[in-house]
Amino acid sequence: MANNLQVRDTNGALVTMATKEVNGVHYAAQAGYDPADDMMKVKSLQKKFRDTFGGAVTDKWDVSVSGMAPTQSAGVLTIPSGVTAGAFYEITTKETFTVPCRIMIAALNARHANNHHIFELFSVDPVTGLDDGKNTLQMDIGGAASATVTLMKYATQGSGLAPLESAAVTVLTTAAYSILEMEPCSDEAYFHSRAVDSTAARSNSYVRHMSLPDPNALYKFRIRSMNHAAWKLVTGAVAGTGGVIRLTVAAHGYATSNTVWVEALNGVTNGGAQVRGNYVITSVDANTIELQGTTFAGAYVTGSGRAALGAAPTTVSLLLQFVSIQDYAELTAEITAGRGQIVAGQSIGVQTVAGSVVTATVSGTPLVASQDNVFYNDSVVAQAGAATVTGAARDVAIAAGAVHRYSHFNAFAFADQAGTMRIEVSNDNITWRRATEDTVVGANTPVALRIPVMTRYHRVVYVNGATLQTAFMLNTAYTAS
Repeated sequence: MANNLQVRDTNGALVTMATKEVNGVHYAAQAGYDPADDMMKVKSLQKKFRDTFGGAVTDKWDVSVSGMAPTQSAGVLTIPSGVTAGAFYEITTKETFTVPCRIMIAALNARHANNHHIFELFSVDPVTGLDDGKNTLQMDIGGAASATVTLMKYATQGSGLAPLESAAVTVLTTAAYSILEMEPCSDEAYFHSRAVDSTAARSNSYVRHMSLPDPNALYKFRIRSMNHAAWKLVTGAVAGTGGVIRLTVAAHGYATSNTVWVEALNGVTNGGAQVRGNYVITSVDANTIELQGTTFAGAYVTGSGRAALGAAPTTVSLLLQFVSIQDYAELTAEITAGRGQIVAGQSIGVQTVAGSVVTATVSGTPLVASQDNVFYNDSVVAQAGAATVTGAARDVAIAAGAVHRYSHFNAFAFADQAGTMRIEVSNDNITWRRATEDTVVGANTPVALRIPVMTRYHRVVYVNGATLQTAFMLNTAYTAS
């Protein structure tokens, strides 16, 4: 049996009820319900999807193709554009996902004009599983977005309006395999790039707060290669000659009999069917086209729709090594997904003290300490007679009045000749004051000084006696409370 049941309502009319079929039994399609245990479950990682293209593409994807001939070998899916204007290849996950989630794609491509390579999360009808044209999150690394391998465009769509596309922005080069990431959340969406098999951080990150996809919608993920020119926005749709769909596309530059791709057109259907895909057009005037063989129905939603002319590129290939999607609960997104933060923000705060100690905090209160103390080797260089050694300024990295971890600053000295040592402190790393008296360090006699941490900056000063040293050691340390 398949998912979803046909049942009759109180008036006897057939309606579709969303159900999940498990071993011949239908259960209500309720998010989080586990029919095996007959209970609701909350999991931080709700779904894990990964395809390394070792098996048949159709195992995990629905395929739609016209005029392109992809190949698959050794875990790489290669999508050559060919030179046919309007040709396209799409693969769409059979699996569905929710927001928030994290998407990673390992991709390699060159760039030629008149070709889009688009990675997109898009909303679907929860019953039919078909694209509803209302919400998307996209990255376009094709030449129609930019012919430069270090540039891309990203876009978001919400409420059925046309996707809001960015200007061309910098990404890690796709001339070699690179990782592209998308992180949609309920209140923001992030786009990243990074190197493959590298511990290096994300090299480019962008955030979008406007026109965000609906966080309550159901989504699938799609990859498409399209031989089309750059997008143009649709600004109107009415019934045209003989009842066909007539679109307003300002300064379109299209000619009669051209093939044009139309999508994200909301409120208007082709006799009840979604308007999405290639259409042969009639050019009515410089700003108006008609989609031949269509039937206008519905009422156009202002601000929706975009179109792209089918055009022939120089042949170029998109190579894919893997696609990975993690669908997780909102709490896990806040803690582990990073949220693109480079400063303290919505994730749990992290503070670094003197570059060595990391403490997680909430409202300034320490929660977890990875280390308790930190020490520094200030000098082991033997000093000439009467020489002065001023240690490096040590910084607790916390402003006055803030909670911090350290209780004491310590200094230690050993020399084979007599000298003196003191600790100095500063509020601004400019003006320094003595915090201890000059303390005698006898020959071959170790001495340690200790003061409470009451300023931000600390250092040790050692003055050698009149005789050249042959052995010397000067150390400082912060100790935690």
